[in-house]
Amino acid sequence: MKRTKRRTVSVLTLTCVFATLGALPGAAQAPKPKPEPEVRKVEQLPGSDAGFYCKNIADKAVDARIAWQTWQLVGLEAKLRERAEELERKEAEYKAWVKRREELLENVEGQVVSIIARMRPEMAAAQLSTSDEQTATGVLLKLKPRVASEILDEMEPAQAARLTQLMVGFSESLEDRSF
Repeated sequence: MKRTKRRTVSVLTLTCVFATLGALPGAAQAPKPKPEPEVRKVEQLPGSDAGFYCKNIADKAVDARIAWQTWQLVGLEAKLRERAEELERKEAEYKAWVKRREELLENVEGQVVSIIARMRPEMAAAQLSTSDEQTATGVLLKLKPRVASEILDEMEPAQAARLTQLMVGFSESLEDRSF
């Protein structure tokens, strides 16, 4: 007899705790409003032992729920901090990579411009004709005007005209050049 009563109390305890927490086993885990509606259901059994028991442990169940939610929030905050630190490390790594790339390109471009400047105009025109238009425009903009005009004179007229148009467009914003 005691065994049956003990099981009933255990089931009632779990039912009260889950009802107060707002989640019954097997039910969908959806956010619920404050536990007052569940407490009202318990109050409908005013004279029963189960009603008194649920009413007596309601505060402890709410405290347990708040403690669990606080623990979950602390865990999520730690994960968020960890992710933010990882993003900061990646940002610093990216900035260092971009800086190295810009330094390398600046050194290489300076060497390419000096090599093209020392070539004969017909050879330089042949070299720039095979490269893409943006690179050729960048090199021509960095050359002295006299050398650039000699190279353009050796190119096909259509290609020289396209490069000249690109140079005119770039000369408006020289600070924004990346070559």
